[in-house]
Amino acid sequence: MDNMKTYSQTRHSASDAAVSGLFNGLLGGCAMAVVIVMFSLVAGQGAAYLSHFSSEVPVPPMQGLLMHLAVSSIYGLLFGLIRNWAWLNRLNRLPGWLVGLVYALGLWVLAVALLLPAAKSQMLNLPWVVFLAGHIAYGLVLGARQKI
Repeated sequence: MDNMKTYSQTRHSASDAAVSGLFNGLLGGCAMAVVIVMFSLVAGQGAAYLSHFSSEVPVPPMQGLLMHLAVSSIYGLLFGLIRNWAWLNRLNRLPGWLVGLVYALGLWVLAVALLLPAAKSQMLNLPWVVFLAGHIAYGLVLGARQKI
């Protein structure tokens, strides 16, 4: 009976981590969008950078924003689960913002090297510094808010 209780508590903890990560990924995605829009405004392009979220052809900025927030939330969920895994307890000794930053930089590398080229995404047309700054904002907000 004790094994069932332990399993149930672990499962509940993983569920909490997943939901927390999902919500914090959404907040991190908002921070990333703000950074991208600020760069876009400074460049005199309005919210045009948000139109780059699709493959091959640009989409309306609001559609790009919603797509971005959905993906940000899913990556946040994965972050929450990764931080919750028992064998990664040593990560929990590090500041959350640092773990989030490393995670986001890993996502940036993955996106630039594999995901975006494979999808022929318009996001490859963004200046690399804009895309990097957005990921930094995402990681800092995601990691700082994630409770373990």
